[in-house]
Amino acid sequence: MTQQEKKAAWDELKAAGIEFDRHYRDYTQDELDRAVAHVRMVQEQAFQDLPEIPDPPAPGSIPYAGPTDEYMVNTSKSLDDPTALNIPVKGPAEHAGMRPSSLDNDVPIRTDENGLIWYVDEVRKPSFAKPRGRRLVTYNDPGVKTVEVRDATGSMVESYEMPGDEGSRKMEARITLPSYDVGIYKDPAYPFKIHIYNENRGFDFFEVNDYYGGPELVPEPIKRIYVASTLCYDMRTVIREIEAEFSRLKKDGVIA
Repeated sequence: MTQQEKKAAWDELKAAGIEFDRHYRDYTQDELDRAVAHVRMVQEQAFQDLPEIPDPPAPGSIPYAGPTDEYMVNTSKSLDDPTALNIPVKGPAEHAGMRPSSLDNDVPIRTDENGLIWYVDEVRKPSFAKPRGRRLVTYNDPGVKTVEVRDATGSMVESYEMPGDEGSRKMEARITLPSYDVGIYKDPAYPFKIHIYNENRGFDFFEVNDYYGGPELVPEPIKRIYVASTLCYDMRTVIREIEAEFSRLKKDGVIA
């Protein structure tokens, strides 16, 4: 076993909250491997005990969060201070991808008491190896039958498959969930949805494009950025350009 493997096992146990009674050098690779296997088994069992994903809210209904510290947000926020927003973040014990797949990202899941409308909660990627969630999807498979089309001479022109006439079979598909979620919320102080991950924020790429009439019409000073793996527009340059355009229109008398 290499020293890197031993350190990886040690780091995983520390991240899981294990307290050691001996020094790092006093543990063998076998002892650490057995401890890691036990921790992973406990984590897997904890995941299996997670509650089922709730049904999506009724159309037009936005559930409000209770007045708990989890949803408290500092409203004295500033673009010059990325840490000014005290955004609630799901911890390592939470699993990404728990939003129902039947619920579109344009449908809000809750509104916190400070008026932020949430579409997807941010879930940080864990710093240690842990099993991902898996979504179980059931469907009815009627099988297939081949239908042939023939001309007047009896020669086959084409064939295609159609749903079968046999009794349908209940089938299952298991979908592995992602390891993290980029948060999406709407702040009434800003005109576009905001994507957030690890304190990095950006305006929704498609909403900014729609505002200007297409990506080719977005002013050049506006910068594109990535929030985790999501392409967004830089908030500072978007706001700066909108304010500059407003000043130009006001100066030219187009608006009062």
